[in-house]
Amino acid sequence: MRLLIICIAAFAMFSCNPQAEKSDLKTLRSEVMDVHDEVMPKMGELRKTEKALRQMASETQDSVQTDELLSAADGIKSANENMMQWMRNYDPSFSGTEEEILAYLKDQKEKIEVVRSDMLTSLEAGQKLLEE
Repeated sequence: MRLLIICIAAFAMFSCNPQAEKSDLKTLRSEVMDVHDEVMPKMGELRKTEKALRQMASETQDSVQTDELLSAADGIKSANENMMQWMRNYDPSFSGTEEEILAYLKDQKEKIEVVRSDMLTSLEAGQKLLEE
């Protein structure tokens, strides 16, 4: 019986390890910033592609092609604005309980992953139109 109590106490101590929770927070915070750092360098390329699409749209006589070019440019602009909004709203020093911080970082990771997807998808679509 005494051995059972010792085992349960040991399990409780290891399962509530604050060091492990802090490590999880550090890892999650790093994952959020890794996604940001992956796509941040693409901001210039986004603006350049958007500008080229708008220029091409102004030079074409085909209204269908103009609409397609402007739609792609608008998609890039929206993705760019979403990145800027995420950066303005992200609080790297967010504080609260460990559960609140964990929830915040999970939410931010989801948001920045959506931004990444939008940026890469719109950039690829825009570049494809420019190559045609």
